[in-house]
Amino acid sequence: MKYYLSLGSNINAEANIILAIEKLQKILEKTKYSSVHQTKAEGFEGDDFLNLVMSGDCELSFENLNLKLKEIEDQSGRKRDVPKFSARTLDIDIVLQIDEDEIIFESDEIEKYSFVSEPLKEIL
Repeated sequence: MKYYLSLGSNINAEANIILAIEKLQKILEKTKYSSVHQTKAEGFEGDDFLNLVMSGDCELSFENLNLKLKEIEDQSGRKRDVPKFSARTLDIDIVLQIDEDEIIFESDEIEKYSFVSEPLKEIL
């Protein structure tokens, strides 16, 4: 199974993106990375975000991988009791899941946000 993950941070962004990549390299094989995109905060006033898309192979189910992603977010100090559009230590979302060239899951974030679609185009 190949997964494409969107990573973003605007609190201690460089350190949190590095943390995420290091943790994800232990879960994913054959990883690829887009370049890092700096984008304005969307939906609230705040520091710019650093965003990228990372892909890799993994045998975990969507649900189990998603649980691992939430653990990594929590390790970065992610607060879950804040509004949806707010500053983040780390946000990791599955945006594509592909099994043998068949798309199993495709997030609507790809169409909604250029900070997901642009880095994704780089590694597809």
